Amino acid sequence: MMHRVERGDFEHEITERGEVESASNVEIRSEVKAKGSSATTILEIVPEGTNVKPGDVLVKLDSSYLENEQTQQQIVCNTSEAQVIQARNTYETALIAKREYLEGKYKLEVQAIQNEIIVAKEDRDRAKDYYKFSRRLAAKGYVTTLQLDADQFAVEKAENELEAAQTKLEVLEKFTKEKQRKQLESDIKTAEAKLKAEEASHKLDQEKLALTESQIEKCIIKAPESGQVVYANITGRRGMNETIIEEGAMVRERQVIIRLPDPKRMQIEAKINESKVSLVAAEMPAVVRLDAFADMELKGTVEKVGEYPAPTSWYNASVKEYETIIRIHESPPDLRPGLTAEVRILVEHLPNVLQVPVQAVFERGGRHYCVLGNGKGFQSREVKIGSTNDKFVVIIEGLKEGEEVVLGAAGYRDKVDLPELPPETQDKPKSPRLRPGGGQKKAGPEAGKKAA
Repeated sequence: MMHRVERGDFEHEITERGEVESASNVEIRSEVKAKGSSATTILEIVPEGTNVKPGDVLVKLDSSYLENEQTQQQIVCNTSEAQVIQARNTYETALIAKREYLEGKYKLEVQAIQNEIIVAKEDRDRAKDYYKFSRRLAAKGYVTTLQLDADQFAVEKAENELEAAQTKLEVLEKFTKEKQRKQLESDIKTAEAKLKAEEASHKLDQEKLALTESQIEKCIIKAPESGQVVYANITGRRGMNETIIEEGAMVRERQVIIRLPDPKRMQIEAKINESKVSLVAAEMPAVVRLDAFADMELKGTVEKVGEYPAPTSWYNASVKEYETIIRIHESPPDLRPGLTAEVRILVEHLPNVLQVPVQAVFERGGRHYCVLGNGKGFQSREVKIGSTNDKFVVIIEGLKEGEEVVLGAAGYRDKVDLPELPPETQDKPKSPRLRPGGGQKKAGPEAGKKAA
């Protein structure tokens, strides 16, 4: 079978399957902290596909255990509030007690002792005068010696009582006052520390109550903005749903329950095999065809190629695939998340180039050859090849337009004359088989831009 060498536009496309998703998703998560269990139960949820407006109720979670906790915590708060009141009264009483002593009791005691000193001085002076008078009478024989001794004893007693009163005042001012002041200040500091501890404990109780009340409010989840409800079901590695969002299902804290996609910004998430991922780069043009709308063809652009392989199932761990995002330029109204799509990424476009089927080229000693028919037999011709796309290969040198080459050229290598291999190449292993992108021109962003 022969093939005529022709010129034409060479295109290299990579075709993969993907799924439609929104480039801008508002994720509705559960913010309820589970108590005594690992999750919270969904009591009510808006049907999937419902169009909602800001403020519409989306999900109602079970709040019964939170309401019981709220009642118990309210009792704890009331008890701690009573303890705060009692501690504050104790503190204020300690402050009053200090003022009462320094400005009241202390002054009264000073005045009482000063009165004692005055009385003692007066008694002493009176006793001295009386003793002097007794001495004059005793000199004249009117008072006995016994009476004179008694009057002298009265003077000494009065002196002692005056000295005792003065000592009492000195002890009060130097020792008793200081001791009482320190004791009262200690009572104040103790009462103040107790008050702060009770206030801190009460504040913690109030914060816990406020947290419980906020958790009860978060059991009613409302839409932050408009959108169409999409349940955040999770598909397992074996194709089974690991997480199903429905009434009665259990959801963890921070788990996504609902997504509100933006229908005006849609994209395709495709996975490209590691054998082809080196050919794909950002900004390459792509064509998207939806399984649900066979006649619809959408234009897109590669936006992102994953740096690392996506997680795979345990039974297919040897296959590495890279997540690739294709942005759709204009999203039609019927486009919705979850639709399956076929994506064709144009990795290279060469206009008006010579090309032949890949079956018309074979490799020998690191060089490539085609087989031509000359009417009498067949002859080989060395060619220089460029890019290939699994069907056609670009011919850079060696062939002319209009010439005919043999398909299945590898089967004729023994029927044509081929140059002898240099000694250094005879024992070399054969070069790798032609694969997409395996020519001299490397696919990349520039190639995609040229195609666009």
